[in-house]
Amino acid sequence: MKAFFGTYAKACRVADELLFRAGDATAIDEACKRSPIGKLLPDDLYVHRSALDHLEPLLRIYEGCGRAYLGEVEGANLIKIHRRSGKLSYLIYPDFETDPHPALERCVRLSLRTRALDCYDYNESANPPILHRKETFLHPAHALRAKFARLTQQEEAAGLLADPAHIGTRTAWLARLQEKGLTLRGHRLIKASPCTMAAPSFEKQ
Repeated sequence: MKAFFGTYAKACRVADELLFRAGDATAIDEACKRSPIGKLLPDDLYVHRSALDHLEPLLRIYEGCGRAYLGEVEGANLIKIHRRSGKLSYLIYPDFETDPHPALERCVRLSLRTRALDCYDYNESANPPILHRKETFLHPAHALRAKFARLTQQEEAAGLLADPAHIGTRTAWLARLQEKGLTLRGHRLIKASPCTMAAPSFEKQ
């Protein structure tokens, strides 16, 4: 502590300042924008659970406030940091590593400002939200990042990821694959045979 802060009092002061800044929406938004980790969207930053420790301290504290209130959300492997609304969402994708486009099973959303809690269950849904570009949620050194990135490159080259607003659910994605005459075998994109055109394969590898 002396090496990094000089005194215990200074360490406490720095910690208090960071904690209070975690309640500043502008500070959180700026931290999300400069984060080299995670998938940045206009309103949110998505980060895989394994990459949380690589976020800058302010974002780790912000997310830690959510876990301090909720405890560990069982199975949550993707964290959605809402950039300006003071919220955190814990997303459960049971097949994140094995399914090329895993389906969302459950979402737990917490407002750090009001402590309001919302839960959304997609387990019985016939058309759940799914993920694309899985590598973007991971730390660059993650063992699976290169494998996921190769699939994304194949899908981009095939024009599958154009107009992303219309491929965010399982049904829409399968329709896009069928339209292009393609299917998936594990994390590989292949031409669909006539017998698979009606039902693209999601065999996990």
